[in-house]
Amino acid sequence: MKRFHFPLERVRRWRLEQLNLEQIKLQQVLAERRSLADAKRLVQDELAKSEQGVLTQPTLAGTELQQLDSFRIHVQGRIRNLETREREWETRVAEQRGRLLEARRRFELLDGLRDTTLAKWHKAADLEQETLAGELFLAKSTRNVSRS
Repeated sequence: MKRFHFPLERVRRWRLEQLNLEQIKLQQVLAERRSLADAKRLVQDELAKSEQGVLTQPTLAGTELQQLDSFRIHVQGRIRNLETREREWETRVAEQRGRLLEARRRFELLDGLRDTTLAKWHKAADLEQETLAGELFLAKSTRNVSRS
């Protein structure tokens, strides 16, 4: 019996590579979310430290409060910007998950087809082995009968 050959094996491997690529892209998008959260936390921490540093002073000048207020407005703008990017991230992650699911579906379709083809090949190989064994048995028994 000839070796098993799946004619779409190259396509199947290419689809597997596409699946792996989409998984990597999803991981990159998820990593971006962590960096956005870290940046937001850092900005909030900077504001809290600045407020604490100014407000714990025994005496405050009007310019220090004005600078603190300007910094607070600046930080709020940065936080809004980061929150906008987070909302954009949510859209991108949903789109990337959709691409990942589609890539997985396409790979699994070919993989299932390959499994079905392999099962048929095994069945045919078993049948061929069984037929060959039967023929060999008959040939041997016919030869033994003719010798006697």
